[in-house]
Amino acid sequence: MSNMQLVAVTQENIAPYVAFRMEVADEEGRRYYQTIDLAAAILTQGSDYALEDEHGKLQAAVTIRRNETRDGSLLVMISVEGKDKTPETNARLLREVLATENGNVATLDTRYNVYNPPEMTLPAAKMAEMGFTEIPGTYRYKREPGPPRSGEFPHADQAVERGYKTLVIDDAYVASDPEIFTKLADIFNRAFSNRDSVTPSTPERMRKSYETDANDIIIAKLGDDVTGSITLSYLGDSVLSPQYNCMRRHWGTGSVDLMCRHLAQLVADRWNVPIIGYAEARNAASWKALERFGLTRVEELMIWERHVPTGKTFTL
Repeated sequence: MSNMQLVAVTQENIAPYVAFRMEVADEEGRRYYQTIDLAAAILTQGSDYALEDEHGKLQAAVTIRRNETRDGSLLVMISVEGKDKTPETNARLLREVLATENGNVATLDTRYNVYNPPEMTLPAAKMAEMGFTEIPGTYRYKREPGPPRSGEFPHADQAVERGYKTLVIDDAYVASDPEIFTKLADIFNRAFSNRDSVTPSTPERMRKSYETDANDIIIAKLGDDVTGSITLSYLGDSVLSPQYNCMRRHWGTGSVDLMCRHLAQLVADRWNVPIIGYAEARNAASWKALERFGLTRVEELMIWERHVPTGKTFTL
């Protein structure tokens, strides 16, 4: 019988946990972590756990998020990242984590989604033994360096004609609009309220993101109203643009095309590096938009899914 245990990450054990997360991340993940307050993000989300052995030594960084979805079902998202980079070891660590679910009776129709560790695919045979099937999870997109090209951002000019403007916020702008981070958090939360895998943001997190040197925030405005935003993170050899968001009543106006055109020009002028974006496989509107903005799908990141109907018991 295993002596491993899951320990919730709190203020008391956050420092060694963050150090471990940085150690096991891939290069892109490590660079991205350096653009955010990782400790604050982990503590705010409250979904991280340390998998410790019988000696209290950290064996894996674990996230377990449970979100009730719009259709009334439950989505349980799990990632387990160990220091050992072999798929077999990570599958064993995952089994240790899933053992904590053993015997749970599903009170809602439940989907378990397990994410592969960075630069690794968990072994198909081991995952099948645990009841999981491989499905597309996320698409990785890339835009080659350079300014906006013909055919990209086709609705941007339409937005300009309608009166939309974009700008990169700076300290002077923040001073002129002290509520900007509250507005940005509200726009983000409204935009992603129907995305089961996205954690709501706060004005404080928006401010910290702005204050990080590697980050910039582009906003769209119609008159005095802030209608949308994009956060970009300079990672050295590329720019990561994790999400763009827009108030629902401004959908279809071309304002997102305008923000993304501004992003492409800004990146070309400052660094002339590729732009990287990700889109959930289930969210066709998101990945079709990335393709409209000149990004090309370069990778399909698979996940593992197991379905447990209401009233059924999770067993390994």
